[in-house]
Amino acid sequence: MSPRAWRERVEDILACIHNIQTFVGDMSAEEFANDLKTIRAVAFEFSIMGEAARAIPASARQQYPQVPWEQMQAMRNVIVHEYFRIDEEVLWQTTQADLPPLIPLLEDVLQKS
Repeated sequence: MSPRAWRERVEDILACIHNIQTFVGDMSAEEFANDLKTIRAVAFEFSIMGEAARAIPASARQQYPQVPWEQMQAMRNVIVHEYFRIDEEVLWQTTQADLPPLIPLLEDVLQKS
C-alpha cells in the first residue's frame, strides 16, 4: 500500500486535469487528432488519473459518489491494457466535456475531507 494519503491522490487527479488542459490548449478536434505527441501525453495523464482513482478507498468513493471514480479507472485500464483500442475522439470528447465539470467536484472533495 502506498504511503500517500488518498487526498493526495485527488490532488494528483486535479494536476492531471490541469496538465491535459495545458497540453490541449486551444486546439481544435482536428488539430488534436493530428498531433500524436499531444494524444500520447493526454493518454498518459488519463492513465495516471485512473491509477490515482483506483487508490481512493471505498469509504471515500461511497462518500463522494458524484465523482466518476470507476470511469476514471476504466479509462486507465483501456489505455494501459488495451492501448491498441485508444480512440482519439473519445480522448478529445473526454477532455472537452467530462473534465471541466470534474474540477469543482474534486475541489469539493478536498474541501470537505
